[in-house]
Amino acid sequence: MDWLKNILHNLPLEAISDILGELAIWWGQLVKDVPPADLPMYAYLGGVIIVLVLWLLVARMLPRPLGGMSWMILFAVLLAPGTALGDPSVIAPASISVVYAIMMKDMAGAVANMLPILVVLFVGLFVGFVWQLIRGAFESSLHKARSRTAQDTQANIQLASGDYLATKSDATAAIEDTDSAINLKKDNTISEKNER
Repeated sequence: MDWLKNILHNLPLEAISDILGELAIWWGQLVKDVPPADLPMYAYLGGVIIVLVLWLLVARMLPRPLGGMSWMILFAVLLAPGTALGDPSVIAPASISVVYAIMMKDMAGAVANMLPILVVLFVGLFVGFVWQLIRGAFESSLHKARSRTAQDTQANIQLASGDYLATKSDATAAIEDTDSAINLKKDNTISEKNER
């Protein structure tokens, strides 16, 4: 339990409470002119945004694919559209319908209400996969361009300094390779003499 106490002591609780107070004031100003009938939807969307932003901080600590996948699962569960229980024309989160169907022991209804969540999850994971492919290709081309630039810079420095010979480390490596090849030849000739 000491690790939990250390975490709590290291957290800047005053700064967090100040930020939360500012957010509450900002939220109050934002929803000041909202009609009471629309207030639950605004509160839900604001809460979802806060949860997703906070989970983004947690997801950065997880390994790269797991962090993004966990964020996408949370996004799909919280924001997949469904229908309200009393009025099918009203949009509501699909996760509420799934929980209600499970509580009523209606497994067919739970599976049917889970389909929008799965569709949003599949589309999000596919978009994330394509994004990672594009990002990987971009980083690879950027790395190649940087290495070519470094090689060109090194060549220009050698040309400007008049150092047309190999550097000391290259010459040392070449001498060591030659020495090891000579030692192999000596070992072969010694072993042939011993065989006779």
